[in-house]
Order: sequence, then structure tokens, then C-alpha cells
Amino acid sequence: MKRMAFDGIIKEIYPIFEVIILLKAKILAIAVFLLSLFILQGCGKDVVQEDLLNYINTELPKVADKENQVLNDYASVTGDKYTSDEVVYNTLNDKIMPTYAKFINDLEKIKPSTPEVQKIHEQYVTAANTQQNAFIMIVSAIEKQDSAELASANEKLASTRQLLREWEASLKQLADKHGVKIDPPKE
Repeated sequence: MKRMAFDGIIKEIYPIFEVIILLKAKILAIAVFLLSLFILQGCGKDVVQEDLLNYINTELPKVADKENQVLNDYASVTGDKYTSDEVVYNTLNDKIMPTYAKFINDLEKIKPSTPEVQKIHEQYVTAANTQQNAFIMIVSAIEKQDSAELASANEKLASTRQLLREWEASLKQLADKHGVKIDPPKE
């Protein structure tokens, strides 16, 4: 008989134990969750910094050679190295335009993961497209022997330089904000 009473007590107490066990499990889960938030907050990563470092150190170097080649080819036939419209025209058509199209294609494949770096990258893409349009205008101006169109192309090149200065300033500002040091380019 005592056994029956004991079994009866167990049956009555068991649901209470079940509730206590569930409450302890929930409290433990909440405590683990809060602790993990605290730990992650303290050891948190700056995702913008990581994205910016990837952009500067990995993504941009992939396209830099093409852009540098274009700029060197253009400098080799303009300014004090100018010899004739024909040389500029042929260099633009045969070397600069195809290489620059590949450069822009590769540039547009870069997809930063944070909105902050995406915004800066878009500035660079805009500058590159503006410069490509200027090159197209120069070719057209030479074909037509149109000095007004050539003047417009030169204005577009000046606009490109301004856009690139703005991109560099934005890049530096974001780098400073996220503790990224940008080394000056090697000559």
C-alpha cells in the first residue's frame, strides 16, 4: 500500500518536474543565447573593413594591369608625344578601346558585399565609363575631323579626372573610418 501511495505521489509530482526541467532548459537556452551575443559583440568583426580590404588588396589588383596599360598607351601618343591624328586613332582603335572594354567588363564583375564599398565601387565604374565615352568621342572626332567634338571629349576626360579624385577621396574617407591604411601606389 505504501508503494501505491508513493506511485501516486510520483504521478502527481512528475508533471511539476517536467515543467521545471523545461523551464531550466529554456533558461539555459536564453542564457547561452545572451552570452553568445555578448561574446560576438565584444569580438565583432568590422564587415566593412573586411570588404574594403578585399576590394583594395584582391579585387582592384585584378584589373589594374589593364587600366595601366590603357593609360600608358594613351600617354604614348598624346601630349608631348603626339605625332599625328592617325597614330592616335590607330592606337585608340587597335589597343586602347579593346583593352579598356575588357577592363570595364572585369571592373563591373567586382561585387563588394557591403553597401559602403558598393557605393565607392560604383563611383569608380562611373569614372571608367566616362573615360571610355571620351575615348569613343576622340575616335569619332578624328574620323570627322570635328574640333568641337574633340573639345567635348577633352571635357569628358577632365570630368573623368574629377570623378577619379572624388572616388579616391571617398575611398580614403571610408578607409580612415574603418581603420584601413592605404599605401601610396608604387611607381
